[in-house]
Amino acid sequence: MAFTLRQLQVFLTVAETLHFGRAAERLHISQPTVSQEVARLERTVGVELFDRSRRSVVLTEAGEVMAAESARLLGQAEALLARVRLHEESRLGTARIVASPSVVNRLLPAVVSRAEQELPGLDTTELAVDTGQVTATLAAELADIGLGRFLAEADGYRLERIADEPVVVALGRDHPLAGRDSLRLAELRDLPLLLWPREQHPRYYDHVLGLCAEHGVDPPVLVSPPRIVGSRLYLLARNRAFSLVPGSMTGHLTEAVATVRLEGRAVLPLEMQWRLDDRRPRLAALRDLIRQEAAALEHHRRRP
Repeated sequence: MAFTLRQLQVFLTVAETLHFGRAAERLHISQPTVSQEVARLERTVGVELFDRSRRSVVLTEAGEVMAAESARLLGQAEALLARVRLHEESRLGTARIVASPSVVNRLLPAVVSRAEQELPGLDTTELAVDTGQVTATLAAELADIGLGRFLAEADGYRLERIADEPVVVALGRDHPLAGRDSLRLAELRDLPLLLWPREQHPRYYDHVLGLCAEHGVDPPVLVSPPRIVGSRLYLLARNRAFSLVPGSMTGHLTEAVATVRLEGRAVLPLEMQWRLDDRRPRLAALRDLIRQEAAALEHHRRRP
């Protein structure tokens, strides 16, 4: 077997574009080079992969099979490189944690503080991303551990629920209900709900509206940016809307906004995600530490 991964990459690019010239542009090589690599591959496998008898380039039946298998093989090769690079000297002592906004407020600072004391050989960096972007950041190899809510399933990654966090109501500090220890959502039925667009994170969005339905309300939704900050906060501060947020957001919005406990069960999952094949001992120790801190925060929130 004498073909190379480079030949498969060139062939697959032609198969995707069905044009040798456009494939050359995408690969930043000359068109004759593209033709030569495809011809070498065809000689190696012993069959024609493209029908060149027409004006357009068309895959033969053998070419269609080759395209599907080439995509699979190149994907495996990329996964192999990613696994090997986990053991680069520069990455053995580093951990990159990506987290959604509310996780950055309490859990992540507690984790980093403990890691500095108990895992001195580990250099930890944090990356905050918008709601719904944690798994995508992991899949792009920009982080090693992800922390967030309703994270997406991804091939090659482990997803673990590490805690449940209570939902609290965010509303203006001078609202008549802001001084209460707790409130029923039905008491806010005249206010709209401030929430980011559904396309930002459909499962999270649907869960929040599902909580409203469980508590007997169906509020109109005011669309906000992915993070409820800046200009949209005035809607809460001026009592023109309310929001449902994780308890860890308490004290992290603005002085003009208060949070009140919601009566009845209402929780949001806190999840951790990482590569299944990441067996670096220090990363395993860090994941254990994260589990412990998440459990401690959950226990603290449940105390009367």
